[in-house]
Amino acid sequence: MQFSSEHLAQKLTTLRNSRSSADRALADNFVFEERVTEMRRTDFEGFDAATISIRKLQSDYFKTEVQGARHTHIPTTFRAINSLALYGAEIEPNEKLIRLERVDEILVGAGCDFETLHQALQPRSPDEALKAVLAEQWKVYPGARPSFVAFKSEVADDLKATDWLMRLRNRLGLGHFSPAPGERQSFVLLEYKVSDVLSEWERLKTGGAERAFAYPTVLEAPGSPHFFPSPAGLASSFAVDLSEAGRALASIRELLHVRISYRAEHLVRAGQLVGPLPPVRLSAARDTHLDRLRSASGRADLGAYMSGEVDD
Repeated sequence: MQFSSEHLAQKLTTLRNSRSSADRALADNFVFEERVTEMRRTDFEGFDAATISIRKLQSDYFKTEVQGARHTHIPTTFRAINSLALYGAEIEPNEKLIRLERVDEILVGAGCDFETLHQALQPRSPDEALKAVLAEQWKVYPGARPSFVAFKSEVADDLKATDWLMRLRNRLGLGHFSPAPGERQSFVLLEYKVSDVLSEWERLKTGGAERAFAYPTVLEAPGSPHFFPSPAGLASSFAVDLSEAGRALASIRELLHVRISYRAEHLVRAGQLVGPLPPVRLSAARDTHLDRLRSASGRADLGAYMSGEVDD
């Protein structure tokens, strides 16, 4: 993705020369991105102002054009303007998807604590009434932020492990889930079918949603150094595995889909992360991921401008 704005190109160069590994990752993501159409890049650059930073521009665009302020908003993620990143392949309607949602605010809104939530999601004695109350809480949030999901079949072994939450956090590249020392963050594992997404998409098509699913691009990952764009031509986008063990495991496909309304049966498991978590070797994780993308795409020189920088 090349900026037509000289001002933004200069700011991108500044980021790439930063001593911060997170800044360099953000800059690399913009340079590496191949799925943003010229029309969408122009739309993004239209938010530019002479003094704005790339991070601020990225955040502003996401809040306005991707997330929006109303549930009825159709993100540019799923519109024709994003044609290079729209997911056109057929997905079996009965295939299961999984998603992690942080629920600390949800619990406050429902007047519930984590232990009560944990008990409510026990498979042998689920509290369907409480699950329904919690599902309703998600409807309070405005906007139509795209949902990041993975295929359940690809994380089946992780879900069987006692440390399933930490494993999913790492394997799905969810580095923004990083509690401070002594802090507890609560999560719910959501599980639903592709058909649930397609049903919601049927309602949104008349509003301009071209597809129910899309590949994530740099414009859907504001400021995230744990995201890595997939090159054009690959049949999938893949999550960056943040763990050392992940180097020996297959990459997990990642998708975005239109916002859906959760139902009680979608809430299947709860867990907590307690900080501090083991540090992520960001550059090492990204270098490993780049090697995998080179192999998968058959493009040995992919991202040749990138080098193994040292983490902060």
